[in-house]
Amino acid sequence: MRFTESFTPLHVIQQKLARLSHAELHQSQRGKWNILQHLYHCWMVERGVLAYIKLKTQDPTALVDVLVQTRLKFTIFFIALRLGVLKVKAPDVVQKFPNEMSSVDLLDKWKKTRQEADAFFVNLPDNFAQKGVFKHMYIGRLNKGLTQKFIRLHLRHHLRLCRL
Repeated sequence: MRFTESFTPLHVIQQKLARLSHAELHQSQRGKWNILQHLYHCWMVERGVLAYIKLKTQDPTALVDVLVQTRLKFTIFFIALRLGVLKVKAPDVVQKFPNEMSSVDLLDKWKKTRQEADAFFVNLPDNFAQKGVFKHMYIGRLNKGLTQKFIRLHLRHHLRLCRL
């Protein structure tokens, strides 16, 4: 199974974007990010997670086990986020946007990132995949499966925020 198989397909996002005007894509949502900024942020998160995992898996001795408490924190985190009880400010690195954004350019970059992720994870040994390959700033160390779920839920959260 491809790493990105359970993520919202980019062609689905592209179809939703095609129905919107340039003004709608760039209009701030309730005084916050516009639709393209939400999507750009999601792409940057996927790209950043992949880069982090590539770096961390270079030294397998540095990989740690995923704790049961981490799985519990993961569940609580996303339930609280979904219920609106929790609001999280994104790290600065994933909220810097170019002045001009094109949905076509963004989706092209995103597609390449997903292809790169799929190619990388095909060759990731199973014993690495079970270890904490990604460290979320609030939840802790996530294995491959939890990382996939994090990206999927993160994207769904942002799609809801921008009503896509």
